[in-house]
Amino acid sequence: MSIPIGSKKLDLPANTYYDAGLSKSCQTHPTNCLPPGLTRTIVKGLLLVVERISLVQAGRVFSGKWALRGIDATLEAGKIYALLGANGAGKSTLLQLLAGWLPLSEGRILLDESPMRPTAVHLRRKVMLLEESTGRPRGVQYTPTRVLCQAIQDYDVQRSGIEDEIADWYDRLDVTSVYDKEARSMSKGQAYKISMIGLFLIAPNVWLLDEPFSAGLDANGLKILETQLRTHAERGGIVLFTSQWPEHARRLADGALVLDEGKLVWIAPPRQSPKPEIAVAAQPSLQAVLQGLGPE
Repeated sequence: MSIPIGSKKLDLPANTYYDAGLSKSCQTHPTNCLPPGLTRTIVKGLLLVVERISLVQAGRVFSGKWALRGIDATLEAGKIYALLGANGAGKSTLLQLLAGWLPLSEGRILLDESPMRPTAVHLRRKVMLLEESTGRPRGVQYTPTRVLCQAIQDYDVQRSGIEDEIADWYDRLDVTSVYDKEARSMSKGQAYKISMIGLFLIAPNVWLLDEPFSAGLDANGLKILETQLRTHAERGGIVLFTSQWPEHARRLADGALVLDEGKLVWIAPPRQSPKPEIAVAAQPSLQAVLQGLGPE
């Protein structure tokens, strides 16, 4: 694949893979497993649609300690959700469970009627999780354009004009100057913009974003991200982002989910005030989150 960036083209070898940590089976059969961050979601030009995600008593334990337990919630197509909570509440773990990166210790996560699990490749192809490091794969000396192109090749996103789309997103996000630099040399914000380009190009039905508003984006990057989140929901997608700031939920989200020490303590529209007894019993860090919800 040759990608034009300005007057240049980048030619990529056909046998390199997005993540150096892929298993041998992935290197042999890359369409049978998924690397972190970028997933194939378009098969023969058809978008795989998810109408709802259901969490039923979902839980995850690490070393005998429950990071999440008893999570019941439903995320519906066409809506944006904010997952709020203090540090250590379990927000990132919940995103990884939803993306199929981690197996559940108990309960179920259903994409429509199908259970999500790490081995459910056809379901994982419907979801993309962006973490802060997605645009800078650890231990990999790749340029950002190579990361993007290999993701596109490995996951069979095939449509005419995608090279022009990549170049256009580089220009719109003002990262054209870093297209041929090693990903690890980029700033935090530049790296996150690269991961955003992958998200916008591959366009799965379910978008999961871990702390996107703390990823070092500049004003232009934030504006574009918010616009794309709204557009994706308007087209019938599902968006779930984490944040410690309730202002983001009030501005963007249709629903707010609040986690506290691994338990879901509140789920409602972000302009609905939480029950007083929840706020009274909460720790100071969670109280700050809850106090930011409700009507202006």
